[in-house]
Amino acid sequence: MKKLLTDPILLVASPSANPDVRYITGFSAPDPVVVLCSGKNIHLVVSALEYSRAVRETSGLKIHTPESLRLDPAKKRDVVAWAIALLKSNRHRRVRVPWDFSAGIASKLQKENIRCEVIEGPVFPQRAVKTAKEIECLREAQRAAVRAMSAACRRIRNASVNSRGLLCEGRKVITSEDLQRFIDKVLLEDNCATESTIASCGKQSADPHGHGIGPLRANEPIVIDIYPKHKGHGYFGDLTRTVVKGKPSAKVAAMHRAVKSAQADALNRVRAGVRASDIHAAVHKTFARHGFQTGILDGFPQGFIHGTGHGVGLAIHEAPSVSTAENILKAGNVITIEPGLYYRDAGGVRIEDTVVVTRTGYEYLCPLRKTIEP
Repeated sequence: MKKLLTDPILLVASPSANPDVRYITGFSAPDPVVVLCSGKNIHLVVSALEYSRAVRETSGLKIHTPESLRLDPAKKRDVVAWAIALLKSNRHRRVRVPWDFSAGIASKLQKENIRCEVIEGPVFPQRAVKTAKEIECLREAQRAAVRAMSAACRRIRNASVNSRGLLCEGRKVITSEDLQRFIDKVLLEDNCATESTIASCGKQSADPHGHGIGPLRANEPIVIDIYPKHKGHGYFGDLTRTVVKGKPSAKVAAMHRAVKSAQADALNRVRAGVRASDIHAAVHKTFARHGFQTGILDGFPQGFIHGTGHGVGLAIHEAPSVSTAENILKAGNVITIEPGLYYRDAGGVRIEDTVVVTRTGYEYLCPLRKTIEP
C-alpha cells in the first residue's frame, strides 16, 4: 500500500475539458497534454505550438515538448508516445491514473511494461477546499450569473401578455430559446459562457434538467438555471431562481414558499464540521412539514428528487456532494444549496445559491433576492 501511495500520477487529457489537468497545471488548451506528478515535480508535455504560452502562463512546472523528449518526428503528435517517453526518462514503470483514464492508452502503456493503477476517489482531493484566489474566481463567475439572472427577470417583468396568455415584446412572443440566448449574450459581456442555460416554463419545469422549449406563459412557473464558466480562469458560477409573470397557482405559490423555507433551513445548518447528509435530511423534513410528498407518483419520480447541492469549482459538479453522501463540510468548500420540488401537474420550483463554507456558517458568493415575482 505504501508503494501505491508514492507512485506518480499520470494524466493525458485536454486542460480545457479536464478540470484535474487545469487545476494541477494552471494551463488551458483545447488539445490533449500529458501531465506527470512525481514527488514534488509536475511535468507538462505540450506541443511546440503551445510551449511559449505554457512557459509564460504557468509557474513551477517542468515543461517539455516532443522535441525535447527526443521523439521521432513521426510521433510528434502522438500523446501516448509523449507519455511513454516522459515516463521512461523519469524511470517510472508504474503510475496511478484516474478511474476514467483511456483504456486504449493504458493498454499501450502496458505493452511498454508500464503498469497503471486506478485511483480510488478524487485524483486531487485538495480541489474541494478552495484557496482565497479560487474563491475570488468563483465569485467573479457568480456575479456574472447574478447579472444575467437579474436581466432575464427584468425582461420577464417588462413583458406584456397577449390574449393567449403568452409573454410578448410588442407582437413577438418570447420563447424559452429567446431567453436562453439573451442570458448567454449577457454572460458574454462578463467574459463567461454556458453550454446549456435552463429557461423552462410550466409543466416542462417538472423536469429538473429540461432546458425548456417554446413560448413562455403567464401565471406559470419559469425555472431559470444559469451556470456560467469564466472564459479566462475557467471557474464556474451556479444560480437558479423560479419566477411567475402574473399570478401563480395556489400549488406553485405553496411550492415556492416551501422551497424557500427548505433552502433557509439548509443554509442555517451550513458550517465546517457538519455532515452534508444531515443538511440533506433537513430539507426532506422541511418539505414533509409543508405537506409535499416525494416518491414515484403516477409512475414518475416527483417531489424533491435530487440532492440538496454540490461542490463548484473548475467543474460545475464536483466534491463535496450535499446529499445522502457522508461528507463532512470543511471551511473553504464552495457548494450550492438548491432544494426543489417537481410535480407533473404543476411544474417545478427550484432556488439555488452558491456559498462558501466558513468555520461558523457560510457566505454568499453573490446574493440575489428570492421572490416569485420576476
